[in-house]
Amino acid sequence: MSVPLLKETLTLSNARAMASSAPDFLLGAARKLGPNLKVGVGPITLTVLAEPQALQQVLQKNAKAWGRGTAVDAIRPLLGNGLPLSDPPLWLTQRRTMQPSFHRAQGPNWVHTMREVAAKSLDALTPGAELTTRHLMMTLARDIIVRAMFSQSLGADTTPYDEAFGVVEDYVSTTMIPGKLPLWVPTPKHLRFKRAVTFLHENIQRVIDDRRREDTPTSDLLTLLIKARDPETGDAMSDQQLRDEVMNIFFAGHETTANLMTWTVFLLSQHPAMLEKVEAEVQTVLGQRAPEPEDIPKLTALNRVIREALRLYPPAWLFARQAFEDTEVAGERFTKGQVVLVLPYVTHRLPTLWSEPDTFDPERFAAESSTDATVWKYAYLPFGAGPHVCIGNHFALLEAAVVLAMLLQRGRLEVLRPEAVRPKMGATLFVGNGLPARFAPRG
Repeated sequence: MSVPLLKETLTLSNARAMASSAPDFLLGAARKLGPNLKVGVGPITLTVLAEPQALQQVLQKNAKAWGRGTAVDAIRPLLGNGLPLSDPPLWLTQRRTMQPSFHRAQGPNWVHTMREVAAKSLDALTPGAELTTRHLMMTLARDIIVRAMFSQSLGADTTPYDEAFGVVEDYVSTTMIPGKLPLWVPTPKHLRFKRAVTFLHENIQRVIDDRRREDTPTSDLLTLLIKARDPETGDAMSDQQLRDEVMNIFFAGHETTANLMTWTVFLLSQHPAMLEKVEAEVQTVLGQRAPEPEDIPKLTALNRVIREALRLYPPAWLFARQAFEDTEVAGERFTKGQVVLVLPYVTHRLPTLWSEPDTFDPERFAAESSTDATVWKYAYLPFGAGPHVCIGNHFALLEAAVVLAMLLQRGRLEVLRPEAVRPKMGATLFVGNGLPARFAPRG
């Protein structure tokens, strides 16, 4: 039986705490009231679900009663009706059309692209150089997704793209603040967001148009999507739908992975014994050569560290679902149109599910194979769960392993001011101070 919802009263202090650090505030509320709760934040009440049984009900068993609906309207001007934001029947059509392009069989091609792009940036690191880890990882992840998708770079000057994504992230970070003005109100932030969206849409569309005109198009992700057909109807994607999907892959495909890699660097820096273990494993498996696709499964310690980083700091730390019909979850009646927040960040830290949930312990994933698969699906969901699980999860895990292994071949990022690290809410869960670090090459 699911845990019922308990309620925290409406307070202005909750609104201030939410604005200061939403992840910490909601985790604290869940530990006080239970994993399923209602919490007053200024003038509104948020309904939060974090218990596996409730999540399975919403994401799988009764998924037809729940969808994205208007709950994701804040980001729809940028991402349209791409796969992460759409609902059936469009979602089902797009999922089966796109699935072959993300099949594990593409893994070897992805690894070769990832290592080629990563080597360029990592080889440029100089001894003692101080940098912002998140900026390094954002640059790497952006260049990797661009190369994998478009077989090209963004050119010598990537500043306009970086600035546009920064504006988007700043806008998305405010979408949960109570009393937020609608986008049509011409505030400076809204105008900047609209200009950034226009810039990104126009440049993505230009690349798509150029590719359609090529007689012998390059075999990359964009070409696969252009050629993709619904296996049931034989239909290709419309121009609008193709651009929406490319925008989603471009946006979600680099920021989430960049934050995962940044958090992993932070966690390893705070646990030197595990860092040494992973470094030794990388040297044993790879030595100084670039990773091959068959090497990645052999990096067992590194892969466990990555999965533990996803548990403690899931980039997709929160997502919303809207009721499409009157329904019931956790003993609570929901009417059509009501919105719930699903919080993997809280689920991943419930003491009823995880031993010492706030402790970094990658070895907990060594025993996963002997644990009930159903429990794991809904106690651990960094990529979502149920039929809507993220289509790019294999790509993200491969990328994190390749980039981090290649970084450790070259040296360490020694984190500066680790005491200042706090999780912050943007489009994804990121390190608030960007994680300043100093590069120390292998001796």
